[in-house]
Amino acid sequence: MHHDGLGNSCPKEGFIMSPSRGTNGETQWSSCSAKIMAKLSWAKCLRDSGNFPKHLDHSKFLDYPGQKYTAKQQCEILLVDKDAIVSPNQQLSTICYNLRCKTPHRSGYYFAGPALDGTQCDNGKICYGGECLSKSLPIPTLVVPGGWSPWKEGVCKSACIAKSKGYTTKRRICNNPTPVNTDLGCEGSSVEFALCKDDTICNKKRISVVDFASQKCEEFSRVLPELDPKGGGLQAPHEEGRVWMGCAIFCKRSDSKTFYTPRIELNDLGISPYFPDGTLCHRQNNVNYYCMHHHCLPEDFVLTKSSTSMFFGLGDDVPFSQNAHPHEVVPPEIKTYLSLDSKGRPLMTKLVQQNLGIKTGRPTITSKFPS
Repeated sequence: MHHDGLGNSCPKEGFIMSPSRGTNGETQWSSCSAKIMAKLSWAKCLRDSGNFPKHLDHSKFLDYPGQKYTAKQQCEILLVDKDAIVSPNQQLSTICYNLRCKTPHRSGYYFAGPALDGTQCDNGKICYGGECLSKSLPIPTLVVPGGWSPWKEGVCKSACIAKSKGYTTKRRICNNPTPVNTDLGCEGSSVEFALCKDDTICNKKRISVVDFASQKCEEFSRVLPELDPKGGGLQAPHEEGRVWMGCAIFCKRSDSKTFYTPRIELNDLGISPYFPDGTLCHRQNNVNYYCMHHHCLPEDFVLTKSSTSMFFGLGDDVPFSQNAHPHEVVPPEIKTYLSLDSKGRPLMTKLVQQNLGIKTGRPTITSKFPS
C-alpha cells in the first residue's frame, strides 16, 4: 500500500494514507487504499486477532477512545508536556477535524490531527469520523470534573547572572480527581513562579548577562550553523508589546551583522533560547523587572487567573503551526521579526496573520525601522 497521490490518482490530503499530516479529518481510507485492501485476501494475518496484553486491547474503548482521553490529554500526549492545552483560540466544535495544541514552553501551536472519536466537542456532542455530532454511545457518558492536587514547591535556583535573582517554581497536577470526559474543574495555572535571594548559591561569583548570552550562543551554533560561534550574544531592550524580548537570547548571525533569537529552531530540541528566570531585564519607575517564564515582568508581579492566558500564548506573537515543515523552513518574515540590527534595535515589531488555522496564511508585518 502506497501513500495517496504517489503513483495513484487519489488526492494527497484528507485520508489515512496521506503522505503528510493535513489539517482536516484523515480518519477514512481513500478509494485507492480500499482497492488495495480488497486484494489482500491472502494476508490472513490481517484477520488474526492473536494474543496481546490486556492493557493494549484497543477494543476496551468500544471505538470511542476520546471517552478515555480528553482533548487536553491528547495535547499532553502529542507534546509530552503536562502543561499542554487546547489552543485558547480554537472553538471546541472544530477539534474533530483539527485539534490544535499549545504549551507555554514553546512558540506557536501544534496540530494533533483530528481529535479521537468520542472526544467531547460541544455541549452534548462528541467527535465521530472527523465531525462534531450528537450521537448515542454504547455506554452512558461519565463526566467527572477535575480537581487540583496540593502545590509542590521547588528549591531556589539561580544562574548567578549579575544584578539578577534566583527563582522558585511551584507546581500542581490535575489529578484530584483526574477529569473524565471534560477539561473543566482545573481552571487556572498548573505552575507559579517567584523570585528568591541567591546570595548563598552564587557566593558573589556572577557572570555578566552578555557573557552568559555569548556562552549560550556558542552552544546554539553547534546545532544552528547560521549562528556565529564567536559573534557573541546580547539582551534586547524590554518592549511592553513584546514582553519576551528582554528575556530572549539574541545571537550574532554568521551571514550578516544582525542578531537573531532561535525561538523556532530550538522549539523541539529541548534547548531554551531564553535567559533563566530571575534575570534582570528592565527597570522602570524605580521598579526592577525580571524574567519569569520567558516574560519580562515587574518584581512584584503575581500570576492570576486573568493573566494565565499570557503564559499560554492567547495572543501568541508567532501564530503559525510548528509541526514539521518541508526542509524545516522558518518563514523569512518571522526570521526578520525575531531579529535585531547591529545596534540592537528590532527590525520588525508585529506579525499579523488573519487565519491562524490555515497553513498557507502568510503574515503581514509592521516595520519600525527601515531595513
